[in-house]
This record gives sequence, structure tokens and C-alpha cells, in this order.
Amino acid sequence: MTNRLRRLVATTALLAAVAPGLAAAQAGELNLLTDLGTPFPPGCLSIDLPEQPSDPDSLLVDNDIDVPAALSNSNDATVNVKVWRVACADEGYSVVLVRLEQLAGNPVVIPQVYAEAGDVDRPFHEAQLLTIPAAGNVGATGGIVTNAGTTFMLAVEPTSIDGQTTFLPEDYNEQFTVEFTWEAFSGAQTVNFPVLLDRFEPSLDPPQFADTVLNGRYSGQWVLPGTPKTGLVLQIAENGDENFVFAIFFTYRDGEPFWIVGNTSSGLTQPGPVTIDMLESFNGEFISRPNQPADGDVPFSDAGQITIRAKDCNTLDVDYDFSPLGEGTGSFDLERLIRIAGYDCNPWE
Repeated sequence: MTNRLRRLVATTALLAAVAPGLAAAQAGELNLLTDLGTPFPPGCLSIDLPEQPSDPDSLLVDNDIDVPAALSNSNDATVNVKVWRVACADEGYSVVLVRLEQLAGNPVVIPQVYAEAGDVDRPFHEAQLLTIPAAGNVGATGGIVTNAGTTFMLAVEPTSIDGQTTFLPEDYNEQFTVEFTWEAFSGAQTVNFPVLLDRFEPSLDPPQFADTVLNGRYSGQWVLPGTPKTGLVLQIAENGDENFVFAIFFTYRDGEPFWIVGNTSSGLTQPGPVTIDMLESFNGEFISRPNQPADGDVPFSDAGQITIRAKDCNTLDVDYDFSPLGEGTGSFDLERLIRIAGYDCNPWE
């Protein structure tokens, strides 16, 4: 028995204790909970996974296949399998999407999935079918294929089961073999569905949205090159399908340290630029001093407005209007200085 088959047997025993139902993604949820070791940036797709590609010509796979129903000894059910790619905001990265839909027969278990770089007969990298939100080893294998259809992100383990090969983003973006198998869930003879996926082509595989979603993985510290000891602290709070953005600019005015702050109200997550009203405060005291003033004695005043657009995981485009401060209008690109440990935007860079 090969290592892969041993793993299949072990997985069968494990999945017997797993509830078959799948939790549907709610509108507005983000793929942001933790780093998954996926070959694509964890926040590449957000809100909801699309039900189909933006262009039918982008489909890599669209097949109706006969598969065994749960615990059946024959291929007595039919499932449609669609596969396509979606570009990420970070150049050179993509996500492979898999949509499974039951067409006929009794309930079908979501299969195990394997992948391997190039055109091979038996892939040996375990893969996961992930919904949003995704966290850790939470693949959908062992759930039930729905009649309405469900879209998944295809993640692939970097190290193969036998420890002999690696699978990295560059492999994910080139041609690779993916195999869907029901071996662990049936006594049927023909239960494998291998396909060779074409390489990522940015011109054919557009991103999910025209504008990037400013999600929690953009939290951190950002700097403007050429402006020493100055920068932006950006904190993006997520709460289900809503979030809000808190921004602090640390800079100087008339040679003295100066900071301004702003935040959005909580609202539905959506792609595109985020505009924040900025404020300055005054009359406060140093944090360690006794006899601090009352909150109402440290007022805010208008400092202008900024609009933030996420260009990629390491670049923000900022339009500013600091006219109330006499500092004019304009725009600049900020570069990431600090990553959030365990919550990186793109762990591969």
C-alpha cells in the first residue's frame, strides 16, 4: 500500500466522525482569519466566492461526471465540475476556483483532492477545497455536494505526502494536474477524475473585483519613502460582513511632532477606495502626567480628508486634502513597513 493510499484509509476513518453539512458563506465575509499555507495570498478573494467566471471562455473545466453516491458501489450519481482561475491584486498570483454541483442521484460526498506540478498520472500533494471564511485545515472534503452548487478555493499543500516534492505559487500558476477522488467514500471501481489545468494568464483570468477590497490584512505600518520618521498606522477592524478603518498619521508641523487621526463608521465590506475624515486634537497632556483633563477638554478639529486604495499587499495609494491645515491636496504611494505576525497579507513575499 502506498503512502497516499494509507493516508486515504486514515482519512476515511477520520471523516466518518465529521458532520456532513457545510456552512454557507455569508455575504460580506472575508477570507482573512489566518494564514493557511496556500499558494495564493489569503485575502486574494473576499466577500463571496463567484458562482461563475466573468467570461465563459475562462473556464478550464466544465464536465458532468458520473460518481458514486455516498457509500454506493457504483457510479450512480452525476456531478458537474467547473474550474477557473481568478487573478489576485498582487501581480503574478492567482486562485483556482472549483465549483461542484449535484445534477442527479443520491447525495454525493465532496471528494478528496490531490495536485502536482505538470502533467502527471498520480498527484501526491494533498489539496483543500476552501470556502470563505477559511481558517486552518478546514477543507470541505467529507461534506455534501449541493444541488445549488458551491464554489471553493483550491489550496495545495506545499510538501507532498511522500516528502519528495514541493508545490509553490510558481507551480500553482503554471500547468498542474488536479485529481478529484471518491476512493475513500465508495466501493465503486472508477472514482477518480484527473484534469490538467492550463497556466495562469492575466489577460484571460481577471481579478474578482476591478478594485481591491481594503481588508484587515492591510493593517500595519506604512511609510512614504523620503520622509524620515513619518508614517501611517492603519488598523482595519473586521466584524462579520462589516468593518471599519482607523488611520493615524505621524508627521511634523513647523518642525514639531504632529499627528492626525480618523476612522470610518462600521459598514458593509466592499471593494474600492475608502474615504476617511481626518481630525487633529489639542489641549491634552503627556500620558504619564497626573491631573489629566476631562475628555471634553481635549476637542477635535477638522484636519481634512484622505482616500485610501489598496494597490497590492505592499502598496497603498492615498489621495489627501489637508486644506484645513493649510497643507494642500495631492496624492502619494505608501509602502508597507511592518507586517502583522500570523496575519500577513501575502506570506510568499
